[in-house]
Amino acid sequence: MEEFAKLLGGVVGASRPLTDLEWLPKTRQVGQSGKTVRPKLYVACGISGAMQHVSGMKDSSLIVAINTDPSAPIFEVAHYGFTANVLELLPAVIKELKAT
Repeated sequence: MEEFAKLLGGVVGASRPLTDLEWLPKTRQVGQSGKTVRPKLYVACGISGAMQHVSGMKDSSLIVAINTDPSAPIFEVAHYGFTANVLELLPAVIKELKAT
């Protein structure tokens, strides 16, 4: 995720469950109990689309969602959605970004 974000000039944020597990610091938490962000591009990797998280990112200019569950609520707010495993899709995207 960090490499992908760096290639796009962005930063990695997280949902509350991930910050609760201390995978990322609370300062990177997006949502009702975290930060509200409005980037030009928001890529939701594995985000289910819980209302608490969506409230912190719904005003992003372009929302791309990647989730293995085709009925995940995140697809309702995403402009583009990919039903895929992020751990399989992102390496391919990173490879393409590096090639350009």
